[in-house]
Amino acid sequence: MTEFDPEAIFNGHRDRYFNILKPLFLPDDPVSNDIIRYFASLLRVLGIEDKGWDPYAESRNILDDLNRLMMVKLPKKKFPDGERTMWRLGLLLYAHIVEMDAPYEVVTNLLRFRSGKGYSPNPYFDLLTEKEKKNFAKSGIRTGRKIELIKALSKEAGLGIGNLYDEFYNGRLRNAIQHSDFILTDEDFRSRSGISGTKAFKLTYGELDVLITKAKAFMAAFLQIEMVARQVWGLQKGKAIPYDRHYKGLMEILVDDRDLLCGFVVHWPNNSQSMYRRTEQGVDMVNCMLDIRNATINLFVNLYARNPGSFSPLVERDAAPIYTPLDKSETRPTWPASL
Repeated sequence: MTEFDPEAIFNGHRDRYFNILKPLFLPDDPVSNDIIRYFASLLRVLGIEDKGWDPYAESRNILDDLNRLMMVKLPKKKFPDGERTMWRLGLLLYAHIVEMDAPYEVVTNLLRFRSGKGYSPNPYFDLLTEKEKKNFAKSGIRTGRKIELIKALSKEAGLGIGNLYDEFYNGRLRNAIQHSDFILTDEDFRSRSGISGTKAFKLTYGELDVLITKAKAFMAAFLQIEMVARQVWGLQKGKAIPYDRHYKGLMEILVDDRDLLCGFVVHWPNNSQSMYRRTEQGVDMVNCMLDIRNATINLFVNLYARNPGSFSPLVERDAAPIYTPLDKSETRPTWPASL
C-alpha cells in the first residue's frame, strides 16, 4: 500500500467523515429534545406507506449497481474506450449522490433535533426566507441551498458537518452532469455552462477523481453511521423504557430481521399504544401523527380515566395499570416501582 493507493485514500476519507458524523447520529443526549423526534429523524417519518414507495431504498440499489459496474472489466470489443466509460459511470454516480434527498433530510433533521428545532418531513421550509417560502411550492429548494442551511445549523450546533460538503460538492459540475452539458476529452472534463459558453470551465481528471472519490466516501460514511446508530438502538429491543412520567408511557424499540432499529412503540397504562414501524413492506403508524406546525410527532393516548388516581390520568382510581404486550410477545411491561 502506498500513499497513492486509491482504496487507502477512499478509506481514509470515509473513516474521517464517519467520525465527524458520529456525534450527530449518536448524540450524547438523545432525550432532552424528545427522543421521538430523534427517532423520527433517523427513520424519516412521513406517514403510512405501502410497500414500494420509499425512493431511498431504490437510490441505494442504484448506487450499488453503479459501483459494481465500475468494478467490471469491460470487453474491448463492446467498449473500445473503456476508460471514458468508467468516467461516465463515475459522473452518473456523483450526480446521484449529490442529488439524493434522503441524506440531506436526515442530516438536516438531526441537526434540527440537536438545536431543539424539532422534526419535519420538510426540514428546510421554516428555515427559508419569506420570499423563498412563497416560491417553494413552485420551484422547491435547490441542492446548494440545502447545503447552506446545513452549514448554518452545523455551525449553530458546534459541529463540522457543514464543511464536509465543501470537499466534494461542486455546483457547476452538478449542473453540467444534470443538463448533459459536458464532454470528456483526452485531457480533461469540459463544460460550456450554457449555449454562450461565457461560464465555461474545465476540470482535470485528477480533480474529477478527487470529487467523485470524496462524494463516494461521504455516502459510504453516511450509510455506515446510519446503520451503526440503528444497530446501537437495536440492542435495546424487548425492553420497556420509561418515556413519559406524567402519563406513565413506556417506550419499546422495534427492530427488523437484522435487529436494526425500525420503529418504536409507546405503551400506555390504559392498554393502548402509539406505534411507528418502517420495514421493506411499508410503514405502519398507530395512534401517532405528524404535527408539522409544531415540528413534532403527536402521540395519542386513547381514553382518559373518568376518575383518575395518582398513578396516571389514564388509569382509574384504585385500578391497576394495564400495558399492551411487548412486540411479538405476550409479556406486558410494568412501570418501574423505583420511579
